[in-house]
Amino acid sequence: MTGSLSLTQAIYDGEIDLAYAKSSARLCRALADDPGESPRLTSRWNRVAVVTDGSGVPGAGDVGPLPALPYVEKKSAIFRKLAGIEAFPLAIDARNIEETVRVVSALSPSFGAVNLEAVSEPRCLDIKNRLASECDLPVFQDGSDGIPIVCLAALVNSLKLVEKQMESVRIVLSGTEADGMPVAEFLSAAGAGDIIVCDRSGTIHRRRPGPTNWVKERLAKNTNPRQVKGGPAKALSGADVFISLSGPPVLTRELLSSMARNAILFYLTDCTPDLFSRPETDSGTPVIATTCPVLPNQLTACLVFPGLLRGALDARASSITAEMKTAAAMSLASMVPESRLDHELVIPSVLTPGLISSMARAVAEAAEVSGVARTAPGALAVG
Repeated sequence: MTGSLSLTQAIYDGEIDLAYAKSSARLCRALADDPGESPRLTSRWNRVAVVTDGSGVPGAGDVGPLPALPYVEKKSAIFRKLAGIEAFPLAIDARNIEETVRVVSALSPSFGAVNLEAVSEPRCLDIKNRLASECDLPVFQDGSDGIPIVCLAALVNSLKLVEKQMESVRIVLSGTEADGMPVAEFLSAAGAGDIIVCDRSGTIHRRRPGPTNWVKERLAKNTNPRQVKGGPAKALSGADVFISLSGPPVLTRELLSSMARNAILFYLTDCTPDLFSRPETDSGTPVIATTCPVLPNQLTACLVFPGLLRGALDARASSITAEMKTAAAMSLASMVPESRLDHELVIPSVLTPGLISSMARAVAEAAEVSGVARTAPGALAVG
């Protein structure tokens, strides 16, 4: 009680107000003189804005900003629990790209990174690209960053298991072009040379008629080197890897039998365990990974965003580079030693000891090497 009375009296007397005003003003002036002092004078570099407009909530669709709030609150809690990052859920009532970019840009001085979440496709790619160029901050999005990293990590280990090479395998991606483009481009940068993306209209190729957009045009230019035309059956004939990115699973036993021996199957779609009993065929036993938490090899962006953004914040990075994402993927893959690789273990669990700290360290070092770190060389303190 005495302590409370003393504090109340101090506030009443204006002593705390005076001390607060003097110290805060001094810090503000120092920061105005040198904005580069923000890591020392603020906690900005341990804060992430988890931003949604509610237009693309997984499993719920376009529900608007308020109903989307529980989704970004949950993700914010994961940031805090797993990576010690102060994440703030921001549900923004902005229904067009320009307004979303304007609001988040205006708030960006308070944060060290932005996580764009539950925004519909393909607008999420446009918003992410605009924010990345205007905010001078790392901008992360599960679909275009987390999922490609998880796919590459799981594929690296799966290829070791079946003794195939990235450069020689045929990969088929099934889903919308907005899902397919980030994964296709990331795997291509890792050495995959034969990638086909299929959407509802079949394979994407240079001469395909019908409506188009910048995503489809880019995919048509940079994938499907053999210009395969047709539906999934045509694309999957002889394929080594099938990655289902959206919609219901399309791979039947017959289609699986048409694939190359010891196929690799990734399902990043909503699934139930009964859909994925391991099919036995004459083509060997496939490696299967899904999003289902009760099955082996769970593919989830939770494996990526805590560690990647921890590393980006520790490096005070101005963006997320391809080198940082590759470092995250290789770190994730390395958490399963080659001696332990198995059909039921090609990707680690989210709770694997050391996963987040190892990834954060690799990402921060990659940020320094690629020139986007704002820490002094050799000064990274990543734990």
